[in-house]
Order: sequence, then structure tokens, then C-alpha cells
Amino acid sequence: MHSFITDEQRLFFESQGYLKLDNVLDTNELAELRAAADEAEELWRANPELPGTRIPEFLEIEAILEYGPAFLSLAQHPKVFPLIRELLGRDIRIIDHAYYISPPGGELDGDAWHTDTRERLPGIHHPRSLMMVRAMWTLEDIPPDGGATLVLPGSQHFDNDVAVPKVAVPEEMPGAIALDCPAGSVYFFNGDVLHSPGTNRSNVTRRMVLFNYGHKWMRAWQGHEASPELAARASNPMERQLLGLTGGYYGEDALLPGEVKE
Repeated sequence: MHSFITDEQRLFFESQGYLKLDNVLDTNELAELRAAADEAEELWRANPELPGTRIPEFLEIEAILEYGPAFLSLAQHPKVFPLIRELLGRDIRIIDHAYYISPPGGELDGDAWHTDTRERLPGIHHPRSLMMVRAMWTLEDIPPDGGATLVLPGSQHFDNDVAVPKVAVPEEMPGAIALDCPAGSVYFFNGDVLHSPGTNRSNVTRRMVLFNYGHKWMRAWQGHEASPELAARASNPMERQLLGLTGGYYGEDALLPGEVKE
């Protein structure tokens, strides 16, 4: 089978728990994504009944796939999605999706450190499992002090009883690194990796589109289930699988364009 991920990338992901790809989107792709995100934000701000988080230091537009086809296309970007699918498995689906907006000036404490899986999936032997991969796309340049996501490399291998230091602010976590990157970049990480948003001390609002990929037998997170309108836009087997519209345990997994059944 053709491999989309290089040996070097796989080794880094398996050992460190994350992978960062700079400047994935070209100028036109980035402009189109920004326009789609701006339109989604305008609609969301105009209707307080739409789901999400609305606090001064952090805005989250939940279920961003509902806001237009550009986001479902992004979730399948040919330079990124095949890598994630190869790492996670052919039974891949999207279990949550959102648009994050973090203005400058918000204050975070050390309790922001977390994983996406351990509290949500009890009973899983996490050091040997890959249950979720979270991908985050940057719409603006993210400097180290601009709220860049912080990760603790290698923490996906921690047993549940590993003591993680308590810190006053996220940036004080020993061994943490900031995933700063230019607009149009993406990074993705194992859902077991300890991570945290950073404090945005820059003068630029941090804007990120995120997709959390799991396995097709997993339920979407509450509020992220495909609406009838979104389901109707699924134009091929892969999109139906990503939206949870196929069988969780039976049936063939969707193929990439040009891929043949083994």
C-alpha cells in the first residue's frame, strides 16, 4: 500500500505525539478559507442562539462544518488528511469540529492543561492506543506569545498514574513547547498528548479551525452530529464516513481518490 507519511514523520509523531506542517495552504486556499470563516463568524455573532462559547477571552463556534462546504473540503485536504488517516486507520471519522477565536488579553491558569481522551474514554489502555487525532489549522500567523497551542512531547505514553506538575500558568509546564506557525499551517496531535492553549499576549487575534478525528464506531460529541442539511451535502463515500453516516462496525471503509481496494 502506498504510504503518504514519511518514515521520519511517522517516527516523530510516534515518539513526540504531534506533527507540524508549515505553509500547507497556498495564497488562494488561505484567502478562501478566511472568507468562509469570516462569513461563519458573522452569522454566529448575529444569532446568539447558535451553539458555542461566548466569553471575552475565547469564542468557539461549535460544529463549523455546518457553516459551509469549505470546511468539509479542508477536513479532507490532500496534503494532510491522508497522513492522519494512515496514522489513525481507514475507519476514520470526524467526532467534533469548531472554529476558535482567541483575542489578545485573555488570562489562563495551569488547569488548562488536558488531554482529549483520558477522562472521556475510561478503560482504554492509553499508552498503547491511538483513539483520536486533533488537527488545527491556522488562519493567522501564530507567534510564540500569540496563544500558540502548548504540547508536552511524549506525554501520550504516560500511564494514567503519572504525576503531572501543577503550574500557575500554562507556559510554566516543564518540557512544554509552543506550536507557533504561519497562517495556512496545520498541526495535529495524538488525543492522549497533554496540551493547553497558550496565553495570547500578542496584538493579533488567534483564529483556528479544528477537526478531531476518531474511529467510525465512535459517536460524535454532543452538538457535533451532522444536521440533515450537512448530511445532504455529503457527495462521496468518504464524506459520508467522516460525518458518521455509515455503519460503525460493518461495511467497507471509504477509499481516497485513486486508491484501490486491497
